Amino acid sequence: MGIADNPKYRRINDDIAAGRFYDSLQHVLSASQRAVIAKRYSEALEVLHHFAEVYIRAGEYAQSLELMKEYMKIASKSDIEFTEANIDQVKSFFCTVKDSLSCAQEPLSGPLAKDAILEKSLAIADSALELNPHPKLQLCIGQHHWDEGQLSEAQGYLIQGQDIEVLSKFLESWASIVQEHERPFVYLRCILIQLATGDDATAKCLLLMLNQDFESSDTLAYIFTELCENPDYLLYKVACKVYRPIIDADPNFPRLVHHLRERLFPGHHDPTDPFQYDPSSWDVQPSPATAMEPYSLKP
Repeated sequence: MGIADNPKYRRINDDIAAGRFYDSLQHVLSASQRAVIAKRYSEALEVLHHFAEVYIRAGEYAQSLELMKEYMKIASKSDIEFTEANIDQVKSFFCTVKDSLSCAQEPLSGPLAKDAILEKSLAIADSALELNPHPKLQLCIGQHHWDEGQLSEAQGYLIQGQDIEVLSKFLESWASIVQEHERPFVYLRCILIQLATGDDATAKCLLLMLNQDFESSDTLAYIFTELCENPDYLLYKVACKVYRPIIDADPNFPRLVHHLRERLFPGHHDPTDPFQYDPSSWDVQPSPATAMEPYSLKP
């Protein structure tokens, strides 16, 4: 029996149908707390998620967000496993919010504007990813940022989404809207991020799939990808020296090369290697053509 048909929640459903949203919210929170006390965590989360989506369909976004905040509070308890089913619930919540807002007219009836609702919903999704960085939700959030034209943000999520076809289409789309001389950097940047974060297999697969003529930058991508399979410090040093102009062309590349060096040659001291130290404090001035937002590299 589903929650919508369960007599236990009839009063809540009646309150919502009658527009008594505050009263119904308190009853939902009480029901979830009773389930938590009884250690029926799955039931507590299911109740919160179900009525969060009911509130969205009723246009009561503030109540919906309140329930999902409680959802994440319960889910964050150390003795609760945050499963793929929970990821599906958070993904469903976010998609329902986004679809609802796309049809809603401003100003909304509640106290929150569309941008605030979407921002809070994204924060909930990001909290879920901290508990379980599942590719399914990564792809969902990445697609949202892509739709919004927030390409730097989208790239990070789509890389973690591990869907090589989606990532390839994203990069091709990005490359199609920049000037021709910038296109190699779109692809190289993504591959360097993958290598710096340890996703060597996907980076190599992406190189084969793209099959692009990157002039000299493709050689750098291939060399670094091969280095991940067979670390060779001398080859690394030669590549960094020969392709230093390419590495310096994007403000993110020196930091990515540093992280890659730390992966491949941990503890290797070489005062002649400019990428031995984290270049985050370097005074690197990006060119207008290649300036990008910094990326968060999580170990």
